[in-house]
Order: sequence, then structure tokens, then C-alpha cells
Amino acid sequence: MDISSEIMFSDPLKRDFVPCRRIVAQRDVRGAEHLIGSRVLRVFTANDYPMCTISKGGFVLLDFGMELSGGIRIVTSGNMNSCRVRIRFGESCSEAMGSPNRDHALHDIRVTVPQYASMTFGNTGFRFVRVDAQNGELALHNVIAVYERRGEPQLGKFLSSDALLNRIFDTSVHTIRLNMQDHIFDGVKRDRLIWGGDMNPEVMVILRVFGDVPVIRETLELLRVHTESGHFINNYSSYSLWYFITLFDHWFNTGDDALLRANRDLIESETPRFIGMVDEEGREMLPPRRFLDWPSDQQPEVVHAGLQPLLLMALRAMKKMLAHLHSQVVVPDDLLERIQGHVPSPMGSKSAAALQMLSAMADRSDVLEDHPFAGVSTFFGYYILLAKRNRPALELIRKYWGAMLKLGATSFWEDFNLDWVPNATGIDELPVPGRPDIHKDFGNYCYKGLRHSLCHGWAAGPAAWCSQRILGVEPLAPGFRQIAFHPDLGDLEYAEGTVPTPHGLISVSLQKGRSPEIEVPNGVDIRER
Repeated sequence: MDISSEIMFSDPLKRDFVPCRRIVAQRDVRGAEHLIGSRVLRVFTANDYPMCTISKGGFVLLDFGMELSGGIRIVTSGNMNSCRVRIRFGESCSEAMGSPNRDHALHDIRVTVPQYASMTFGNTGFRFVRVDAQNGELALHNVIAVYERRGEPQLGKFLSSDALLNRIFDTSVHTIRLNMQDHIFDGVKRDRLIWGGDMNPEVMVILRVFGDVPVIRETLELLRVHTESGHFINNYSSYSLWYFITLFDHWFNTGDDALLRANRDLIESETPRFIGMVDEEGREMLPPRRFLDWPSDQQPEVVHAGLQPLLLMALRAMKKMLAHLHSQVVVPDDLLERIQGHVPSPMGSKSAAALQMLSAMADRSDVLEDHPFAGVSTFFGYYILLAKRNRPALELIRKYWGAMLKLGATSFWEDFNLDWVPNATGIDELPVPGRPDIHKDFGNYCYKGLRHSLCHGWAAGPAAWCSQRILGVEPLAPGFRQIAFHPDLGDLEYAEGTVPTPHGLISVSLQKGRSPEIEVPNGVDIRER
């Protein structure tokens, strides 16, 4: 009997297999080399497949070459009895060799596997897997990764004269693709959650790389429909502000009126609520829990300095959306002027300084360029890049995001600090006594040690920045009906790329010393400088 189509729905994810690329370490193992590149998915009696045997107490540590989302398939031989195995997933060698945390997914599994089995385990983010034979001998024909992600084609592309920048762009795209699961996640290992205040950089990258794909709409709608009545998004007032900014960005890039109309009641109810959180001097009075980012969490002056421009940006976005919806709810211009006129000191915080610059509240270039590689986070790094001129922004991208690549990253991390780098072992190295471990020994706040996510979507901002600031394409009307074209090579010799729009692809070609070239589809008007 077929299951009724009324109760079934499709999995939005596609699945591929990724063979092992490298054996990192082993003990009491014979034939581990047979696992490298193996495509064996299932066995039968009297097969001639090569075999890897792990004796009781032995282990093998596998490297699949890049960060993946999904699990592994273990294919066992008939030349064994049932065996108790331990499977440890790691985003680093250190994590797979240690004791992975169990937040949001199972990264450390003990299970008995039978002979002639083809069994899949795990649903997490990983690059490395350690398999131990704990009770009995384990005879393997394969351990292969099962890679799960959405299959949307990459439409937005970027290529330049800088090989490192190209690699950073591609790594940003991979980071975002991994976090586009059934909804947009923060991270595929930890923080497999939907955070309305964290997804703006992710949405901007998705729009610039994949275009108007359903996962954005589905995630925003999940937050809108299922947030408890009267609560802020994720219980943070600032996350509701980010939600409206992201909703505006989606509408302005796609021209999707349907999602805007679906949010009409929410926009109309929350606008007066936020207007009521501004005092007579224009100072924001957002209620607890007041949150900007983790580094400022215990610095109320810095939090205020960041929430002030964030509220201004959100109310401006809400004003434009309400006008488009012909709503009777209005955001008074004099209110926006009062908010913009109250300019608190960022107290040296680059996060708050970037928001003040992007909101046109104040020029904080002095803060951003004071020790320019310090005080940067992978989340607010996107806004810091947008607030900087192109040449210093390129220097920051190479120095900061490039350092993660040098440490073995194939996706970008929840956070990073250049102070961690000296003499540290990379994520693709075994821990070395006497040297700091880049994964286990660092991190802060809620992401200390191995809990630290090494694939966080908010860290992918350089991909959107390259499209916005180097290719120089920005929408001036919803759905890219009109665009600004202000390319800036910075110190690059050339750059080229594509930008997805509802009308088709915009193509840009830039060469130092030559006039920029742009091709736009029908329905797009260009306003050049």
C-alpha cells in the first residue's frame, strides 16, 4: 500500500558519497590503505573487495578532505562476528581523537555492528572520523562519508587576480552551502538551530551566490509563525530587529511581495512597539536581554552603542516596507532623526563602530583602522568589511580569513582571533605536546574548546562583500529593477563575476586601467557613478 501523498513531503536535501582521502593515524590495523578512495557501498557473499581489519583495541582516523554535513556509511565484511565500535566525528583531528561534545547532535557513538552490514551513522558536521574496535575484530570494506546538503546551483561567482581571495570566496560559499539544510542553520556541528539575529550575513551570501532560493523564505516564515505570541525572535529584542532587516534585504533583492505581505501583521504590530522603546532624546531603551555580540556581552556601554544604530537601521527598513504595503502605520521622520542624533561612543568596539558607519550615524574609521586586525569577529566581520574602504578591507580578508585557511580550514569558523595563531597546530594535524591546539585550547564565551563550531554560516561574509564591493553591484529598487554600479578593484589587477537577480544574471568584468564592463538582463536599469 502506498503512503498517502497527503502526509508525505519531500526531503529538500540531496545526498552524495565522499570517499576517504587520507589515513591520519592508526593502531593495530591491517589494510587501512584500502579505505582511501573506496566506492564500495554494499557487499555480498564471496565478494573480492579488499578489506581493512581493525583488531580489538585498535583504531583508524580518517580524513575526508573537507568539512561535510551528514554522517558515514560503514560496510562490514562477512569475515567477522558482531563487533562493538566507537565512532567519533570531528571538525578537527583533535576533536575526533578526543571527547567530542554532544550539543545539538551525536558526535560520539558506540554501537554494535554485524557482519555483511551497510549501515549509516551520524548527522552532524565533520571532516574527520575515528573508528575504534572496542569488543572484537572489525573487518571493513569501507567507511565512506554521506554528504547531505541542498542542491541549488551556484549562480553568483567571483574570480580575481588574487588566488587567496578566490579561495576565501569559494570557502565562504562552501560554508554557506553546508548550513543550508532543511532550514538555515548557524552551524552544522553545533548550533544546529535557527537564530533570527545571526542569519543576516548568511542570507546576504545566499542571495548573492544562489539567488532567491526557498530556504530563506522557509526559515523566515518558521520564525514568524512559531515564535510565541508577545515574544521577540529567539527572545532577544535585537534579534527581532535583525529579522526585519533580513526581511527587508530579502524583499529588496528579490522583489518578493508575497513574503512581505505575509509579514504585514507582524511589521504593523512590532513597529509601534519599537517606537515606544525610544526616549525623548532619541536614545534606544530596548529591554533585557540586551545583546549585540559575545565580546560586548558584559559591556553595557558598547551594547548600547551597537543597539542604537541597529534600531535605526531596522526602523528605516520597517518604514520602507510599511510604505510599500500602503499601511496606515508610520515611522515618523523626526523619530529617525532623533535616533540618528544620539551617537554614543563605541568604546573601541569595531562591531558597534561598523553599525554606526553603515547607518550613517557617525564616521568611525578611526576605530576600524586602529589595530585593524584585532577586535574582529567572524559574525561582525561582514559589517566591518562593508564599513571599510576596499583596500584595507582586502587586507583584513587576507590576514584574518586567510589565517584560518593556513590552519587547515575548509569552512569558516564560529569565531577566530589572530592571537591564537602563533605555533598552533592546525585542524588537520594531530595534537602535539607543548604546542597549542587551535581547536581544543582556544575559543571563548559559549564556544570554548571543542564546543567551538568550525563551520558557521555567519562567517561567510567575504563572499557577499566581494559581490557588493568589488563587483560593485547593488539594487536601488526592489528586485534589481534599478542598480548602482560602483566597482572597485582595490589593489587587484582584475576581477570578474556574476550576480543573480530575478531577471537573470548580471555579468561584470574589471581590468585595472580599463573601463569596467557590465552586462545586465532585460528589466534591469543601471545607474553608474
